[in-house]
Amino acid sequence: MTSDLPGNLGRVLQTAGVLLLWAAVLLRARPAARHPGQRGLWLAVACAAAALTLHLEAVSAYAAALTGSPRAVGLVKNQAGIVSAGAILHFAVHTTGSRRRTGAVLATTAAVMAALLALAGLGSPHAPGHGPYPTLACPRCAAYWLLLVTVHVAACALCARVCWRYGRSGPHRSVNLGLTLLGWGSASAGLYWLAHYYLMAVEGRPGGVLRLVLSVHAVLCAAVLMVPTALQLRRAAGHARTVWRIWPLWRDLVEAVPHVALAGTRCRPLTLLRPQLPWRQLAYRKVIEVRDALLVLSHYTDPAVSRAARAHVARWGIPAERADAHVTACVLRGARAARLAGADPDPAAEVLAADREACGLAAETAVLLRLTEAYLSPCARAFDPAGTSGTGPAGDAGRTGSAGAPPPRTRMSETPTGPDERRGTASPPLP
Repeated sequence: MTSDLPGNLGRVLQTAGVLLLWAAVLLRARPAARHPGQRGLWLAVACAAAALTLHLEAVSAYAAALTGSPRAVGLVKNQAGIVSAGAILHFAVHTTGSRRRTGAVLATTAAVMAALLALAGLGSPHAPGHGPYPTLACPRCAAYWLLLVTVHVAACALCARVCWRYGRSGPHRSVNLGLTLLGWGSASAGLYWLAHYYLMAVEGRPGGVLRLVLSVHAVLCAAVLMVPTALQLRRAAGHARTVWRIWPLWRDLVEAVPHVALAGTRCRPLTLLRPQLPWRQLAYRKVIEVRDALLVLSHYTDPAVSRAARAHVARWGIPAERADAHVTACVLRGARAARLAGADPDPAAEVLAADREACGLAAETAVLLRLTEAYLSPCARAFDPAGTSGTGPAGDAGRTGSAGAPPPRTRMSETPTGPDERRGTASPPLP
């Protein structure tokens, strides 16, 4: 029992790798049907999944018992392996732009399959349930296995070379990652077939170590197919993280300017656990609503508060690259407090913006995230806009250092709505 532990472990890992590979094939079937650019990879990996399934001893034994022809099962298994190697090599060559060579790959694959069938038709001996036996004692059997193993080794080596070469210099990150994984998967398959030269010399069978190598090949092929899904999950996680980080700023601004919210407010965990929109659109909506609230609160800014905020940030020793965001956060707290206190808006006030040079959704999102960090910082929390309103620069310097409490918040239902709020702001279409 203990002596067979490596073999049993190899079988378990090989089966797990094949199941993972089939899971990836089934999961990516629908996207591959919708996107022609993904069909070639999906077909190549599906062929690899079928070939690796036939390499499972339990599957081979069941197929042999079902058909009553172990030799036919072995031949089909080897033919499927050639198809899988040819399909993966065809995809690698096609992806790297060498489309003129794809015809040569297909023709070579067909020629090898025909040659193997011809050699098998000469009466090569076989072992029960496994087709022709890897031995050099019989010339016909040796020719069959030498051709099969050599083709696999050559195809895997060529595929690995092409994938590694173009995986480092391609223009698309996702394609580069897929080619790199495919190259390592081909290298592991090549190592498996390279060991068959030794097995032919000693008339042996693949052991637990080679089954482990084959399972690594299956896992890497599954990873290649799952690259688009992994990148989608990564982008979704980034959008969810944006929503989570910007939510405190969004909550305070929507409390002061409720009409900018396109939907009802919800608690922070519920916003992510049960989003009303996909995370990408939800993050976009939060950014737009924060920007619209900034435009409304711009009418409640006071030049005296702005000067006091800059002096306050300077006294806190905020680095220069973060000073503007902290000044804006302090001014924003003052504008929010003024609106909640019922102050009259000033249409001529300067527009409140976190960064006027931000261009594009990604840049504006990054700016608002920095503003959120500054808004929640101790420096901005310690700023007292009530102690600076209506004073000049000299008075600001002596009064803005105190960390007084902000004015009491009034209920949103009692907050007056001016004509500028009723107009609202238009949001650009989702890119």
